[in-house]
Amino acid sequence: MLIDSTNSSLLLIDVQDKLFPKIYEPKNLENAILNCLEVFHTLDIPIFFSEQYPNGLGLTIDNVLKKLLSCKAHKFEKTSFSCFPTSMTSLHAGQLLKSKQVILIGIETHICVLQTAMDLKGAGYEVFVIFDAVGSRKNYDKELAINRMVNYGIQVVTFEMMLFELLRDSKNKHFKNLSSLIK
Repeated sequence: MLIDSTNSSLLLIDVQDKLFPKIYEPKNLENAILNCLEVFHTLDIPIFFSEQYPNGLGLTIDNVLKKLLSCKAHKFEKTSFSCFPTSMTSLHAGQLLKSKQVILIGIETHICVLQTAMDLKGAGYEVFVIFDAVGSRKNYDKELAINRMVNYGIQVVTFEMMLFELLRDSKNKHFKNLSSLIK
């Protein structure tokens, strides 16, 4: 299945002050996240973001938060590791997410991203994880989480795959602008 720009949403998970600097290669991850936000904002696709217990882990990092605010992204706070724990996945997710497909980015791949992906998949959503735009403190945790999600039927794609699936055609009015994000 391909990502469908008319039936998808982006969910950024827990990119917060106190944890983000400890993530493996944080600058590369931040750039990938900002690129994803630019794509979804330009294509006018809904963007949501979570903060895990912000009193303890801080707020979303500055550059990302500025971009999210300019995109008018919808924020929600949580204490569970999954954005949509099984006990409330279909109800809560259905109220917030109005799309069949959910694209996930953020941290940590092996905890909050993994649990959110599995809960959404279990609730019937088509779930995509952008490999370049998720991270963990230890790279092997990310790799194991990616393998586990793939084995569960979650689609793991790169930023470039996602971009061209959303655009679908070089005649798309945003093609020239957005394809410049590929370096």
